[in-house]
Amino acid sequence: MAEKTLGILELENEPVKHPGFLAGPGTFRFPVKRVKVLGATARKVTEGDKSVKHEYIKCARQLESEGVSAIIANCGFAGVFQAEVSAAVSIPVALSSLLFVPFVAQTVPLGRKVGILTYDASKLTEDHFEAAGWSSTDIDISVAGIEGSDSWRRLLEPVPDIEPTELIKDVMNTVKALLKAEPSIAAFVFECTGFPIASEAVRRETGLRVADCVGLAKMLIEMSS
Repeated sequence: MAEKTLGILELENEPVKHPGFLAGPGTFRFPVKRVKVLGATARKVTEGDKSVKHEYIKCARQLESEGVSAIIANCGFAGVFQAEVSAAVSIPVALSSLLFVPFVAQTVPLGRKVGILTYDASKLTEDHFEAAGWSSTDIDISVAGIEGSDSWRRLLEPVPDIEPTELIKDVMNTVKALLKAEPSIAAFVFECTGFPIASEAVRRETGLRVADCVGLAKMLIEMSS
């Protein structure tokens, strides 16, 4: 049996290639194929520009034709296209770690919240939640983003020049602020695909569980045929 391969739908922005990022060396122990989605800049996708939907579908079909076993995206905001992209191919598709939220919510004690950490909380809407199969009226969540930080600005650049330590610091500061405001949070879901680099630090510092897109990709490959 051929080795399973992960397909990644990438933004036009150059992916960050530091270890721990989706495009970094050693992040996955299985082969990866990547395709850039024409017109899908970080700014367009985070602002909810639906004009790139058909390019996402086209690129997903391309990846399927090239033999990948499952497909993810390197921007969680692309999750608004989950239903359309999933319907266009016959292999597993998971465009956002927001798909994890209902599962994570079932693992926390009654009365506790799920914290969602995103690139920009002002851009994350009910549309993104509903595309992942749930709503904020069903699941008790608190959302925070790194908007306004140096990492937030750098990730918008065509070729992001970002230091992992700076991103980890910005994520950790946001986590601490959210926990101070919402101490009932019992677990986190990291929506941003750049945040897994900080997942272990957050687990270690807070003692809380963290679900992210790297874990989602690994699960998707394991369940694929």
